[in-house]
Amino acid sequence: MKRIAITVLALAWAFSFAAAQEKLSIAAAANLSAVKDQLGAAFARMYPQYQAEFTFGSSGSLVTQIKNGAPFQVFMSADTGFAQDLVQAKMTTGPAKVYAVGKLILLTTRNLDLSKGLAILEDPGVTHWANCNPETAPYGRAAREALIKTGIYESVAPKLVTAQNVTQALQFTLTSADAGFVNKSALFSKEVQAYDKEGTFWFEVDPSLYAPIEQAFVVLAASGDSKPAAAFADFLSSSEAQAVFAAFGYGKP
Repeated sequence: MKRIAITVLALAWAFSFAAAQEKLSIAAAANLSAVKDQLGAAFARMYPQYQAEFTFGSSGSLVTQIKNGAPFQVFMSADTGFAQDLVQAKMTTGPAKVYAVGKLILLTTRNLDLSKGLAILEDPGVTHWANCNPETAPYGRAAREALIKTGIYESVAPKLVTAQNVTQALQFTLTSADAGFVNKSALFSKEVQAYDKEGTFWFEVDPSLYAPIEQAFVVLAASGDSKPAAAFADFLSSSEAQAVFAAFGYGKP
């Protein structure tokens, strides 16, 4: 009975501590979904009094939500442009700051000859390829830039299946499309682990073919004088946060 009582008290303490943690609402680009758990855990180790809560979507759609009054405190964009848009709209407490540099890959679950590079999309055996909306998703924009620069975009465009965000592009790639452009960090998600074999199921797109995917964040003015938001801003530039991003294939700012 004594052991049961101790267990009950320990659980009660844990629940009361969790309830006492101040919540931090973060609007985050979809490519960060695989990083969420480790990033949140690292933040909690540095600031145990705060709890990060993430909402994911394409950067463009999140900006629209924020402008329409969505109660987020921090916005983690997949580029600098969408973050800067909120700065120009005077909806932030300061400038946009780059926290990581994203990397683009072409992923397939099919038996394709990836030694052909991007030209594999011209192969008759590839009937559909996935990409996220380049107007709202920076990874989609980077993929389009790469195809235009290699001179094959027009020939492969009829095969394109457009996703709302990079997470949906990944789902299309895993289920119905022959190949798709996704963020490199997607390789760390459980559903992709079976295909994490470079040269067989994926290759990294030459970064010289697209503008650097510099991912930036802003603290939103609607957060007021938010201590959790200020703590998270400091955390993103810390060695702990940078170690998490590096572990998931992101480059340094």
